[in-house]
Amino acid sequence: MKKFRVGSAAGVAAVLSVMWVSPAAIADEESTVDVVANVTPADVTAAIDTPLLDGGESTVTIDRLTVDVSTEATDGVSISAGSGTATIGLPFADDATAGISTDPGTVTYDNGNASSSVVLVHDTGSVQVATVIDTAAAPTRYDYPIDLPEASSLVLQGGGGVAVVDDATGEVLGSFAAPWAKDATGKDVRTRYEVEGQTLTQVVEHNTNYLYPVVADPTYTTSVIYLSKAQVVTMYNGLHGISGACSALPIPYPASIACLGLAPAAQVEKAYWNKWRIKVTYYNCGFNYCSYTTYTAVP
Repeated sequence: MKKFRVGSAAGVAAVLSVMWVSPAAIADEESTVDVVANVTPADVTAAIDTPLLDGGESTVTIDRLTVDVSTEATDGVSISAGSGTATIGLPFADDATAGISTDPGTVTYDNGNASSSVVLVHDTGSVQVATVIDTAAAPTRYDYPIDLPEASSLVLQGGGGVAVVDDATGEVLGSFAAPWAKDATGKDVRTRYEVEGQTLTQVVEHNTNYLYPVVADPTYTTSVIYLSKAQVVTMYNGLHGISGACSALPIPYPASIACLGLAPAAQVEKAYWNKWRIKVTYYNCGFNYCSYTTYTAVP
């Protein structure tokens, strides 16, 4: 799988000063993150406890995923998993101000049109981009340009979500959860996704019948990654306690899933002796108690 990025974001080299702002410094003013928390507190609570934008950009690793954010909205949000990197472009990025981080795990970009984009990196590895709409004068369409892996497409799903699908196999590589939008009272605002080529658009039908600010959001979760042959060796060593991998702390993620019995030993053995990789597939049925992950040895 190739590494892919939004074309308009490639080559951006400007590095700004540290943008971390203490929440105490804005105690007298409600931040956009506060607005999101008022509507969907669980999503803000799920953000990682890490200040972002140290030195103008941040890279955080969550289990098997790496997420990159920047003060420049045109850089988008990059999500690396295995051998591929997806960069989700942000709405109105060309006109947005430099991002600021008022709360750990978040970055806010003012779009300059009565709307803001709030990126939340969740501790599960999913990435949420909440749109905060301040007034009825704000746009109703929010475009997310996405460069896809070769031979894959954005596909609207029956439940309203959008999947990144491998054209050859039909396998879901990642997915955007069904969209939602709510006003300041929690009232549902009509919203939907539209797909055209490599652009995902969230349409939010807000108007003066709602109390502002309105919050809307796409949330992206990677479904499939591949653990390298080198990682398979680490898992095999951990499975057999070689070099004390299972008793040492901290345990690297690929080894820990074997040590904890989360990866079937037969698949680890098969991949190790055949010098194969391991395919990790995450199935999200919408509720924590029925989501699960499979591990399969593949060439």
